[in-house]
This record gives sequence, structure tokens and C-alpha cells, in this order.
Amino acid sequence: MNISRVKITPFFKLMGALCAAALVLSCSLSGVVQNSLRPAATETAYPVASVPPQPHLLVTATAAPAATLPPEVATNPPPAEIDSIQVDYVYTTNLITILYPLYGETLDDFIIFTIQNQGDQTVQVLAESEVSGYTTRAIDTVTLAAGETLEVRQNPRLLPEAIDDLNSEKPAQVYVRAAYLDQGDEKLLLEETTDTLVYSRRDFPWEIPGFSNEEVFDLLAAMVTPNDPAVEELIRVAADYTESGMMWTGYGGTVDDEDGAVWERLEAIWEAEANDYDLTYVGTWVSYAPGSVQRIRLPAEVLEQRSGNCIELALLFASAAEAMDLETAIVGIPGHAFMAVRTDQENANYYFIETTLIGRSSFSQAVSYGNQEFEEALPHMDAGEDYYNWLTVWDARDQGILPLPWH
Repeated sequence: MNISRVKITPFFKLMGALCAAALVLSCSLSGVVQNSLRPAATETAYPVASVPPQPHLLVTATAAPAATLPPEVATNPPPAEIDSIQVDYVYTTNLITILYPLYGETLDDFIIFTIQNQGDQTVQVLAESEVSGYTTRAIDTVTLAAGETLEVRQNPRLLPEAIDDLNSEKPAQVYVRAAYLDQGDEKLLLEETTDTLVYSRRDFPWEIPGFSNEEVFDLLAAMVTPNDPAVEELIRVAADYTESGMMWTGYGGTVDDEDGAVWERLEAIWEAEANDYDLTYVGTWVSYAPGSVQRIRLPAEVLEQRSGNCIELALLFASAAEAMDLETAIVGIPGHAFMAVRTDQENANYYFIETTLIGRSSFSQAVSYGNQEFEEALPHMDAGEDYYNWLTVWDARDQGILPLPWH
């Protein structure tokens, strides 16, 4: 499952075009998916990126044979001929900032070296890579027997200070280097820089090569951030709206929320969002990254800016509910998203919540509207129709889709 790959040789690059179909979640309650096969929503929709998709390239770089080395004092064993060690690599041409912790797990590795020892002696090779100015440097040292080929997979991690400054996509340089280690001395095999694009920290791709529509939708779970201090503060404020003045976690063993404990806490979150944070629904602008990409703010930004679109408000409410150890789900329908919270741990019953009604309706009205939306969507889900999606956040956690760092 590659995102976009590039394969570079020392003399030329092979170019290929991959055009992504545009799908942007418009957050209109009656909206439809906007793409070349569907009409635009009658309410405000988020247009797809106005810049046409860039060619997604697949790159291999092969080290050129080194010049003949001058004779050296014989060692035991003698040093390998460095032109018998071949190094190629592939890398991702677009670094998706919002999903970067998933590289090497749910997503493919960012850089993969292929190292071949074509000689008759065991060798040690150092491989390193980074996105200059944006990531840490990944470094691995591997030992290859005579005739052996190894893959070295690397995922240099984004620097926190770099993420905070990524309010728009930025061109960047991928640096790669490989060296043969000869008794502590390094003999250069490969050293190159090549281009990549680092997405804005708010850019979410609705299409990823090798992923189904449902698998891409599941990646939204990374943006449900229950461990964010801003979400924890929301829960503290919401405690003032419960009868006891406290907030607690879990279900407490009741069936189908008979004691109303789940409802009370969710309603308290709703009241805090509406009254203390003055949240309201607003549309947000489209990204200009290549392909079908939408800008989505993380929950802390929604609270700070006191507004959100449908998916942003749903992710925020799901974050608060998960922080209270309640099972949450995100429901996707063409052009819109809302969320759900399970009522107990025995039955598959949920409160469906239309979070775009925040600041304009009571929690009871939001649940009534959400229940109606789900009843209308259920036959389409049962039929497996495109763009009707169900994401259970706990299941996504089991699949390794963990919350993003809150910075």
C-alpha cells in the first residue's frame, strides 16, 4: 500500500501520472459527494483542490560504480570492492503530515533501501535518510553476507516544531546516503537529495492508492484525540453541567443506559461546547495539495477557533466521549458526517448525534436528528453503497490507528 512512490536512476527519471478522483466531505446535511460523476451539493460544498493532481512518481536511485581505489595495505579479510555493493531506494513523493505516525504501520514505509552485496565477502553498510528541516534523521547499519540482498525500511519522524509551522503544504528535499563501513572508515556508496511535498498539518487525503474508500475513512480515527489537553479541559468545564458536578469514565454496568449516566455526560459536553466555548458550525476552505484533499482541523483547533465543519465537530465530540471511555463511531454519508456513542457494552445501541446543530439546538434535538439520519442511511450501508461509511474508533485503535500527537 504505497502512497506515491518515485524511482530514480542516476541518469533519468521515469514519469507516470496518477490522477486522483476528487472526493471532499462538504459537511452539508443534504450534500452529495462532489466529483466528476456526481452533481455538486446544493448547500455550501468544499471544492476539490483547484490545482490539478501532480504526477505521482515512483523513484529508484542506483549508486554509480565508484572510482578504482588506490592499493592499500592488505588486511584480514581484505576490504570488499565497493562497486560490488549496489544501493537502490524508493520513497514517498508526498508526506501526509496528519498521518505521519502511521508510516511503517498502516501506511507503507516512507523510504525503502534495497542493498545488494554482489561480492564474495561479508560487508557492513550504513543507510540514512531525512526530510531536510522537517524530520529527524533515520540511521541503520546492516550486515550482508556474500551474495545477500536486504531491504532497509526507514520512517524519519516529523519534528514537533516543524508540524506547528505547517499551515500550508511545503516543497522539501529528501536526503539519502549509504556508505560501506570498512574497519570503521566510511566509503561513500550513494548520496542524493530529491524532491517531495510535505502536506499541511490539516490536509487529509480522501484517496490513497491501494486503499479502499472504507479504509481511508478509517484513518480519520487518528484525528480523534482523547489525550489532547484541550479536550481534557473541555471535560472539566462540562463537569459543571452534571448533577453531581463531576465527570466519570466507562459504562458502570448498566444496560442500554438505563440510569442515564451516558446521556448526562454527553449532554454536559454539548452544553459546555455551546455555552462556554461558543461553538458553531462553519464551513472551512479547501486544501491546494495535489489530488482529493480536504483541510481538517484537529479538536484543539476547533475549540480555540470556536467553530468547525461537520467532520471537525464530530471528531471533537468523539474525542471527548472516548476520553470518558465510551465507545464512539463516525458515520459518513455522501457529503456529510455525524457521530454516534454506544449506550452500553452489551447491546449495539447508539445515540446518534448531529454535531453541526451545536449552538442552535438542544442535545435532545441533535440526537433526534442524528437518529433520523442514521435510519435513512442504514439501508444504503446494508447495501454496501459507496460513500456510506461506519468507523468504530475502538476497532481502529486495535488496527494500530492511534491518536495523533496533540501538537
